[in-house]
Amino acid sequence: MIPERFRARCQFCGQELDTRADGTHQRISGWAMNRSGGGAHGVSLPARENLWAHRWCIDAKTRGTLQQTSMFPAK
Repeated sequence: MIPERFRARCQFCGQELDTRADGTHQRISGWAMNRSGGGAHGVSLPARENLWAHRWCIDAKTRGTLQQTSMFPAK
């Protein structure tokens, strides 16, 4: 049982999650410093939002497979 204050809905799958769980993602915004080699490094002055996601949902979204329901299409 997840205590109410640690209970949230995943922004991608809509299932309940525990915000204390290892690997849970929280949406933040902030300032990223550009690097000379390209890209950015870290986030300064992060502002945390009350938006949460499961680790596997973030992984699936990153791979582009979030909407994939099965490896085998229905016949």
